[in-house]
Amino acid sequence: MKSISLSQVLVLGTAISSISASPNPQINSQSSHHIPLSRQLERRDATGTQILSSKDGFWFGNFSVGGSPNLKLLIDTGSGDLILNPKLYTPGKTSKSLNLTFTNTYGTTSSNGSGNGLMTGSLYDDQVAFGGYTATQTVGSVTSAEGFPGDGIVGFSGPMFNQFPNNATSFFQTLCTQGKVSECRFGMALYNESIGSLVLGKLDTSLYAGSLTVAPIITGWVPTGDLAINGKIVARDLVIELDSGTATVVGPINAVTEIFNATGIQGVLQNTTEGPILTGYFPCDKPPTVGFSFPSQTNASTATGSISKNSTIFNIPSSLWAVKNNGGNNCTAVMSGQDYSTYPGLWVVGQPFFQGRYIDHNIADGTVGIANLKTSASANTTTTQSTSAGTMKRLHIEWLFIPCVALWLSLI
Repeated sequence: MKSISLSQVLVLGTAISSISASPNPQINSQSSHHIPLSRQLERRDATGTQILSSKDGFWFGNFSVGGSPNLKLLIDTGSGDLILNPKLYTPGKTSKSLNLTFTNTYGTTSSNGSGNGLMTGSLYDDQVAFGGYTATQTVGSVTSAEGFPGDGIVGFSGPMFNQFPNNATSFFQTLCTQGKVSECRFGMALYNESIGSLVLGKLDTSLYAGSLTVAPIITGWVPTGDLAINGKIVARDLVIELDSGTATVVGPINAVTEIFNATGIQGVLQNTTEGPILTGYFPCDKPPTVGFSFPSQTNASTATGSISKNSTIFNIPSSLWAVKNNGGNNCTAVMSGQDYSTYPGLWVVGQPFFQGRYIDHNIADGTVGIANLKTSASANTTTTQSTSAGTMKRLHIEWLFIPCVALWLSLI
Protein backbone atom coordinates (compact mmCIF):
# COMPACT_ATOMS: atom_id res chain seq x y z
CA MET A 1 0.00 0.00 0.00
CA LYS A 2 1.08 3.53 -0.62
CA SER A 3 1.98 5.43 2.54
CA ILE A 4 0.88 9.07 2.31
CA SER A 5 2.32 11.99 4.29
CA LEU A 6 3.51 15.53 3.58
CA SER A 7 7.04 14.78 4.76
CA GLN A 8 7.35 12.19 1.99
CA VAL A 9 6.60 14.86 -0.62
CA LEU A 10 9.38 17.08 0.74
CA VAL A 11 11.93 14.25 0.80
CA LEU A 12 11.00 13.05 -2.68
CA GLY A 13 11.32 16.59 -4.00
CA THR A 14 14.81 16.88 -2.53
CA ALA A 15 15.79 13.46 -3.85
CA ILE A 16 14.56 14.11 -7.36
CA SER A 17 16.28 17.50 -7.55
CA SER A 18 19.52 15.60 -7.00
CA ILE A 19 18.74 13.25 -9.88
CA SER A 20 18.89 16.00 -12.47
CA ALA A 21 22.36 16.94 -11.20
CA SER A 22 23.74 13.40 -11.06
CA PRO A 23 24.22 11.06 -14.05
CA ASN A 24 23.91 7.96 -11.90
CA PRO A 25 21.84 8.78 -8.81
CA GLN A 26 21.90 6.49 -5.81
CA ILE A 27 19.99 8.57 -3.30
CA ASN A 28 19.16 6.29 -0.41
CA SER A 29 17.63 7.48 2.82
CA GLN A 30 17.64 3.91 4.10
CA SER A 31 21.36 3.21 3.99
CA SER A 32 22.20 5.73 6.71
CA HIS A 33 21.17 3.08 9.22
CA HIS A 34 23.32 0.33 7.72
CA ILE A 35 25.23 -1.79 10.20
CA PRO A 36 28.70 -2.85 8.93
CA LEU A 37 29.03 -6.57 8.31
CA SER A 38 31.97 -6.67 10.69
CA ARG A 39 29.69 -5.90 13.62
CA GLN A 40 29.22 -8.75 16.08
CA LEU A 41 25.67 -10.02 15.52
CA GLU A 42 23.47 -10.35 18.56
CA ARG A 43 21.58 -13.20 16.94
CA ARG A 44 21.52 -14.73 13.50
CA ASP A 45 18.95 -17.37 12.66
CA ALA A 46 19.40 -19.90 9.84
CA THR A 47 15.72 -19.83 8.85
CA GLY A 48 15.96 -16.71 6.71
CA THR A 49 13.26 -17.79 4.23
CA GLN A 50 9.63 -17.62 5.29
CA ILE A 51 6.55 -18.80 3.43
CA LEU A 52 3.98 -16.18 2.44
CA SER A 53 0.26 -16.71 1.84
CA SER A 54 -1.96 -14.74 -0.53
CA LYS A 55 -5.52 -13.46 -0.46
CA ASP A 56 -7.29 -10.91 -2.70
CA GLY A 57 -4.02 -9.83 -4.30
CA PHE A 58 -2.18 -9.18 -1.03
CA TRP A 59 0.63 -11.22 0.56
CA PHE A 60 0.80 -12.11 4.24
CA GLY A 61 3.45 -13.38 6.65
CA ASN A 62 2.91 -15.13 10.00
CA PHE A 63 4.04 -12.83 12.85
CA SER A 64 3.88 -12.78 16.64
CA VAL A 65 3.51 -9.34 18.20
CA GLY A 66 3.78 -9.00 21.97
CA GLY A 67 1.37 -11.56 23.42
CA SER A 68 -0.54 -11.96 20.14
CA PRO A 69 0.63 -15.05 18.17
CA ASN A 70 -0.12 -16.24 14.63
CA LEU A 71 -1.01 -12.90 13.11
CA LYS A 72 -1.35 -12.67 9.32
CA LEU A 73 0.26 -9.32 8.51
CA LEU A 74 0.26 -7.79 5.04
CA ILE A 75 3.84 -7.50 3.70
CA ASP A 76 4.09 -3.97 2.31
CA THR A 77 7.15 -2.42 0.65
CA GLY A 78 5.19 0.80 0.12
CA SER A 79 5.01 1.78 3.81
CA GLY A 80 7.16 1.55 6.93
CA ASP A 81 5.03 1.07 10.05
CA LEU A 82 3.71 -2.05 11.83
CA ILE A 83 0.02 -1.79 12.73
CA LEU A 84 -2.45 -4.33 14.12
CA ASN A 85 -6.18 -4.23 13.47
CA PRO A 86 -8.60 -3.37 16.31
CA LYS A 87 -8.62 -5.62 19.38
CA LEU A 88 -5.79 -7.87 18.13
CA TYR A 89 -2.89 -6.46 20.16
CA THR A 90 -2.17 -8.16 23.48
CA PRO A 91 0.79 -6.60 25.33
CA GLY A 92 3.75 -8.91 25.92
CA LYS A 93 5.87 -9.15 29.05
CA THR A 94 8.21 -6.38 27.84
CA SER A 95 5.49 -4.13 26.39
CA LYS A 96 5.86 -0.42 27.01
CA SER A 97 3.17 2.15 26.27
CA LEU A 98 4.67 5.19 24.53
CA ASN A 99 1.72 7.39 25.54
CA LEU A 100 1.49 8.46 21.91
CA THR A 101 -1.24 8.20 19.29
CA PHE A 102 -0.85 7.86 15.53
CA THR A 103 -2.88 8.84 12.48
CA ASN A 104 -1.68 7.09 9.33
CA THR A 105 -3.09 7.41 5.83
CA TYR A 106 -2.71 4.85 3.04
CA GLY A 107 -3.56 4.59 -0.65
CA THR A 108 -4.25 1.64 -3.01
CA THR A 109 -5.94 -0.22 -0.14
CA SER A 110 -8.41 -2.14 -2.34
CA SER A 111 -7.69 -5.20 -4.44
CA ASN A 112 -8.49 -3.21 -7.61
CA GLY A 113 -5.75 -0.64 -6.87
CA SER A 114 -8.04 2.11 -5.62
CA GLY A 115 -9.11 3.01 -2.10
CA ASN A 116 -7.75 5.08 0.76
CA GLY A 117 -7.52 4.27 4.45
CA LEU A 118 -7.17 6.34 7.61
CA MET A 119 -5.88 4.47 10.67
CA THR A 120 -5.70 5.89 14.19
CA GLY A 121 -4.60 4.27 17.42
CA SER A 122 -2.05 3.99 20.23
CA LEU A 123 1.67 3.18 20.13
CA TYR A 124 3.69 0.63 22.11
CA ASP A 125 7.19 -0.82 22.07
CA ASP A 126 7.08 -4.62 22.14
CA GLN A 127 8.72 -7.78 20.85
CA VAL A 128 7.94 -8.74 17.24
CA ALA A 129 8.87 -12.18 15.89
CA PHE A 130 8.89 -13.41 12.32
CA GLY A 131 10.36 -16.80 11.59
CA GLY A 132 13.50 -17.05 13.70
CA TYR A 133 13.98 -13.30 14.03
CA THR A 134 12.88 -11.18 17.00
CA ALA A 135 13.25 -7.43 17.46
CA THR A 136 11.97 -4.72 19.76
CA GLN A 137 9.67 -2.68 17.56
CA THR A 138 7.18 0.17 17.77
CA VAL A 139 3.70 -1.28 17.24
CA GLY A 140 0.51 0.58 16.42
CA SER A 141 -2.78 -0.77 17.78
CA VAL A 142 -5.74 0.53 15.75
CA THR A 143 -8.60 1.97 17.79
CA SER A 144 -10.63 3.27 14.84
CA ALA A 145 -13.26 1.13 13.17
CA GLU A 146 -11.27 0.72 9.97
CA GLY A 147 -8.47 -1.81 9.57
CA PHE A 148 -6.30 -3.58 7.00
CA PRO A 149 -6.82 -6.85 5.12
CA GLY A 150 -5.81 -9.75 7.34
CA ASP A 151 -4.71 -8.89 10.87
CA GLY A 152 -2.72 -5.76 10.05
CA ILE A 153 0.26 -4.50 8.09
CA VAL A 154 4.04 -4.57 8.40
CA GLY A 155 5.94 -2.03 6.35
CA PHE A 156 9.28 -2.92 4.76
CA SER A 157 10.13 0.46 3.26
CA GLY A 158 12.58 3.15 4.34
CA PRO A 159 12.34 6.01 6.86
CA MET A 160 10.61 8.37 4.42
CA PHE A 161 7.57 6.09 4.45
CA ASN A 162 7.25 5.88 8.25
CA GLN A 163 4.39 7.94 9.69
CA PHE A 164 4.56 7.22 13.43
CA PRO A 165 5.30 10.39 15.43
CA ASN A 166 8.30 8.84 17.22
CA ASN A 167 10.15 8.28 13.92
CA ALA A 168 10.23 4.52 14.42
CA THR A 169 12.06 2.49 11.78
CA SER A 170 10.48 -0.37 9.84
CA PHE A 171 10.64 -3.91 11.23
CA PHE A 172 13.33 -5.00 8.81
CA GLN A 173 15.38 -1.85 9.36
CA THR A 174 15.16 -2.60 13.09
CA LEU A 175 16.53 -6.10 12.44
CA CYS A 176 19.46 -4.46 10.65
CA THR A 177 20.05 -1.85 13.34
CA GLN A 178 19.85 -4.42 16.14
CA GLY A 179 22.27 -6.71 14.32
CA LYS A 180 19.85 -9.57 13.77
CA VAL A 181 20.64 -10.20 10.07
CA SER A 182 23.97 -10.82 8.38
CA GLU A 183 23.15 -8.57 5.40
CA CYS A 184 20.79 -5.61 5.37
CA ARG A 185 18.74 -6.85 2.44
CA PHE A 186 15.62 -8.92 1.82
CA GLY A 187 14.10 -10.61 -1.19
CA MET A 188 10.55 -11.37 -2.30
CA ALA A 189 9.92 -14.41 -4.49
CA LEU A 190 6.29 -14.62 -5.57
CA TYR A 191 5.73 -17.59 -7.83
CA ASN A 192 2.01 -17.21 -8.54
CA GLU A 193 -1.18 -16.07 -6.85
CA SER A 194 -0.83 -18.54 -3.99
CA ILE A 195 2.86 -19.41 -3.45
CA GLY A 196 5.51 -16.98 -2.26
CA SER A 197 8.43 -16.53 0.10
CA LEU A 198 10.28 -13.73 1.87
CA VAL A 199 14.05 -14.05 2.21
CA LEU A 200 15.61 -12.07 5.08
CA GLY A 201 19.24 -11.08 5.48
CA LYS A 202 20.68 -12.59 2.32
CA LEU A 203 20.48 -12.97 -1.45
CA ASP A 204 19.13 -16.40 -2.36
CA THR A 205 20.65 -17.09 -5.77
CA SER A 206 19.11 -20.56 -5.85
CA LEU A 207 15.65 -19.12 -6.50
CA TYR A 208 16.21 -17.18 -9.71
CA ALA A 209 17.64 -17.75 -13.17
CA GLY A 210 20.56 -15.79 -14.61
CA SER A 211 21.82 -12.60 -13.01
CA LEU A 212 20.04 -9.82 -11.17
CA THR A 213 19.25 -6.66 -13.07
CA VAL A 214 20.25 -3.98 -10.56
CA ALA A 215 18.92 -0.40 -10.40
CA PRO A 216 19.60 2.43 -7.94
CA ILE A 217 16.78 3.70 -5.75
CA ILE A 218 15.76 7.30 -5.17
CA THR A 219 14.35 6.61 -1.73
CA GLY A 220 12.27 3.85 -0.18
CA TRP A 221 11.86 1.31 -2.98
CA VAL A 222 11.44 3.93 -5.68
CA PRO A 223 13.79 3.60 -8.67
CA THR A 224 13.49 5.31 -12.03
CA GLY A 225 12.65 3.11 -15.00
CA ASP A 226 11.48 3.23 -18.59
CA LEU A 227 8.17 2.19 -20.10
CA ALA A 228 8.05 -0.41 -22.88
CA ILE A 229 5.23 -1.39 -25.24
CA ASN A 230 5.71 -4.44 -27.46
CA GLY A 231 9.37 -4.59 -26.46
CA LYS A 232 10.18 -0.97 -27.39
CA ILE A 233 10.96 1.83 -24.97
CA VAL A 234 8.38 4.61 -25.40
CA ALA A 235 9.02 6.76 -22.33
CA ARG A 236 12.07 7.20 -20.12
CA ASP A 237 12.95 8.01 -16.52
CA LEU A 238 9.59 7.40 -14.91
CA VAL A 239 9.41 7.47 -11.10
CA ILE A 240 8.20 4.00 -10.06
CA GLU A 241 7.30 2.79 -6.59
CA LEU A 242 7.68 -0.99 -6.31
CA ASP A 243 4.89 -1.70 -3.85
CA SER A 244 4.17 -5.27 -2.75
CA GLY A 245 1.11 -3.97 -0.88
CA THR A 246 -0.65 -2.87 -4.07
CA ALA A 247 -2.60 -5.52 -5.96
CA THR A 248 -2.50 -3.82 -9.39
CA VAL A 249 -0.52 -1.30 -11.44
CA VAL A 250 -1.52 2.38 -11.17
CA GLY A 251 -0.13 5.18 -13.32
CA PRO A 252 -0.89 8.82 -14.15
CA ILE A 253 -4.13 9.20 -16.08
CA ASN A 254 -2.55 10.86 -19.13
CA ALA A 255 0.14 8.20 -19.31
CA VAL A 256 -2.26 5.29 -18.97
CA THR A 257 -4.58 6.87 -21.56
CA GLU A 258 -1.73 6.86 -24.07
CA ILE A 259 -0.92 3.24 -23.26
CA PHE A 260 -4.54 2.21 -23.68
CA ASN A 261 -4.75 4.03 -27.01
CA ALA A 262 -1.54 2.38 -28.24
CA THR A 263 -2.62 -1.14 -27.25
CA GLY A 264 -6.33 -1.11 -28.15
CA ILE A 265 -7.64 -1.01 -24.59
CA GLN A 266 -10.90 0.86 -24.09
CA GLY A 267 -10.54 3.40 -21.30
CA VAL A 268 -13.45 4.64 -19.19
CA LEU A 269 -12.85 7.68 -16.98
CA GLN A 270 -15.08 7.97 -13.93
CA ASN A 271 -15.30 10.53 -11.15
CA THR A 272 -15.11 8.95 -7.71
CA THR A 273 -14.74 10.15 -4.13
CA GLU A 274 -10.99 9.67 -4.63
CA GLY A 275 -10.95 11.75 -7.79
CA PRO A 276 -10.97 10.64 -11.45
CA ILE A 277 -10.03 7.00 -12.07
CA LEU A 278 -9.36 5.52 -15.51
CA THR A 279 -10.36 1.87 -15.95
CA GLY A 280 -9.46 -0.21 -19.01
CA TYR A 281 -11.29 -3.02 -20.81
CA PHE A 282 -9.78 -5.36 -23.41
CA PRO A 283 -10.52 -8.67 -25.19
CA CYS A 284 -9.50 -11.38 -22.72
CA ASP A 285 -7.79 -13.38 -25.45
CA LYS A 286 -5.64 -10.41 -26.55
CA PRO A 287 -3.75 -9.04 -23.55
CA PRO A 288 -1.26 -6.26 -24.38
CA THR A 289 2.51 -6.42 -24.01
CA VAL A 290 3.52 -3.67 -21.62
CA GLY A 291 6.41 -3.60 -19.18
CA PHE A 292 8.97 -1.57 -17.28
CA SER A 293 12.70 -1.48 -17.99
CA PHE A 294 15.34 -1.32 -15.25
CA PRO A 295 17.68 0.33 -14.69
CA SER A 296 16.51 3.32 -16.70
CA GLN A 297 18.63 3.81 -19.78
CA THR A 298 19.85 7.05 -18.22
CA ASN A 299 21.24 5.12 -15.25
CA ALA A 300 22.50 2.20 -17.34
CA SER A 301 24.49 4.49 -19.63
CA THR A 302 26.54 5.81 -16.69
CA ALA A 303 26.43 2.73 -14.47
CA THR A 304 29.10 2.17 -11.85
CA GLY A 305 29.51 -0.36 -9.06
CA SER A 306 26.74 -2.94 -8.90
CA ILE A 307 24.35 -1.04 -11.21
CA SER A 308 23.60 -2.98 -14.40
CA LYS A 309 25.12 -1.54 -17.56
CA ASN A 310 22.29 -2.80 -19.75
CA SER A 311 18.59 -2.26 -19.19
CA THR A 312 16.15 -5.17 -19.07
CA ILE A 313 12.46 -4.98 -19.91
CA PHE A 314 10.22 -6.89 -17.51
CA ASN A 315 6.76 -7.25 -19.00
CA ILE A 316 3.59 -7.59 -16.97
CA PRO A 317 2.78 -11.30 -17.53
CA SER A 318 -0.02 -11.72 -20.07
CA SER A 319 -1.81 -14.13 -17.73
CA LEU A 320 -2.12 -11.37 -15.10
CA TRP A 321 -3.55 -8.61 -17.26
CA ALA A 322 -7.17 -9.43 -16.42
CA VAL A 323 -8.11 -8.29 -12.93
CA LYS A 324 -11.69 -9.38 -13.70
CA ASN A 325 -13.39 -11.42 -16.42
CA ASN A 326 -16.64 -9.70 -17.29
CA GLY A 327 -17.83 -12.40 -19.69
CA GLY A 328 -18.20 -12.18 -23.44
CA ASN A 329 -14.41 -12.02 -23.93
CA ASN A 330 -14.29 -8.72 -22.04
CA CYS A 331 -11.79 -8.27 -19.21
CA THR A 332 -10.97 -5.42 -16.85
CA ALA A 333 -7.30 -4.42 -17.15
CA VAL A 334 -4.95 -4.77 -14.19
CA MET A 335 -3.53 -1.34 -15.08
CA SER A 336 -5.51 1.76 -14.19
CA GLY A 337 -5.00 5.51 -14.16
CA GLN A 338 -5.11 7.75 -11.11
CA ASP A 339 -3.35 11.01 -10.31
CA TYR A 340 -1.89 11.57 -6.85
CA SER A 341 -1.83 15.28 -6.05
CA THR A 342 1.07 14.80 -3.65
CA TYR A 343 3.12 12.73 -6.15
CA PRO A 344 2.63 14.08 -9.70
CA GLY A 345 3.69 11.51 -12.27
CA LEU A 346 4.16 8.64 -9.82
CA TRP A 347 3.67 5.02 -10.88
CA VAL A 348 2.70 2.49 -8.21
CA VAL A 349 3.67 -0.96 -9.50
CA GLY A 350 2.34 -3.85 -7.44
CA GLN A 351 1.73 -7.58 -7.47
CA PRO A 352 1.36 -8.22 -11.24
CA PHE A 353 4.96 -7.05 -11.66
CA PHE A 354 6.26 -8.98 -8.63
CA GLN A 355 4.81 -12.35 -9.58
CA GLY A 356 7.20 -14.75 -11.27
CA ARG A 357 10.20 -12.70 -10.15
CA TYR A 358 12.77 -12.45 -7.41
CA ILE A 359 13.10 -8.85 -6.23
CA ASP A 360 16.08 -8.09 -4.02
CA HIS A 361 15.75 -5.05 -1.75
CA ASN A 362 19.30 -4.09 -0.81
CA ILE A 363 19.29 -1.41 1.88
CA ALA A 364 23.05 -1.49 2.31
CA ASP A 365 23.73 -0.86 -1.39
CA GLY A 366 20.76 1.41 -2.09
CA THR A 367 19.52 -0.78 -4.94
CA VAL A 368 16.80 -3.11 -6.12
CA GLY A 369 17.64 -6.23 -8.12
CA ILE A 370 15.19 -8.09 -10.36
CA ALA A 371 15.36 -11.54 -11.97
CA ASN A 372 12.94 -14.18 -13.20
CA LEU A 373 12.33 -17.07 -10.84
CA LYS A 374 13.61 -20.40 -12.09
CA THR A 375 10.07 -21.70 -12.52
CA SER A 376 9.00 -18.70 -14.61
CA ALA A 377 9.16 -18.37 -18.38
CA SER A 378 11.72 -15.98 -19.82
CA ALA A 379 9.27 -14.66 -22.42
CA ASN A 380 8.43 -11.70 -20.21
CA THR A 381 12.00 -10.38 -20.15
CA THR A 382 14.02 -8.54 -22.81
CA THR A 383 17.51 -7.07 -22.41
CA THR A 384 18.18 -3.81 -24.23
CA GLN A 385 21.37 -1.83 -24.79
CA SER A 386 21.50 1.55 -23.10
CA THR A 387 22.39 3.22 -26.42
CA SER A 388 19.31 2.07 -28.34
CA ALA A 389 17.12 5.06 -27.53
CA GLY A 390 17.71 6.68 -30.91
CA THR A 391 16.00 3.84 -32.79
CA MET A 392 12.87 3.80 -30.66
CA LYS A 393 9.47 4.99 -31.71
CA ARG A 394 8.10 7.12 -28.88
CA LEU A 395 4.53 7.88 -27.95
CA HIS A 396 3.56 11.54 -28.04
CA ILE A 397 3.33 12.00 -24.31
CA GLU A 398 4.09 14.77 -21.85
CA TRP A 399 4.51 12.74 -18.68
CA LEU A 400 8.19 11.99 -18.87
CA PHE A 401 10.72 12.40 -16.10
CA ILE A 402 11.54 16.13 -16.35
CA PRO A 403 7.91 17.35 -16.02
CA CYS A 404 7.57 15.08 -12.98
CA VAL A 405 10.63 16.67 -11.41
CA ALA A 406 9.32 20.16 -11.99
CA LEU A 407 5.94 19.35 -10.50
CA TRP A 408 7.44 17.69 -7.45
CA LEU A 409 9.84 20.55 -6.82
CA SER A 410 6.98 23.05 -7.03
CA LEU A 411 5.47 21.41 -3.96
CA ILE A 412 8.43 22.21 -1.72
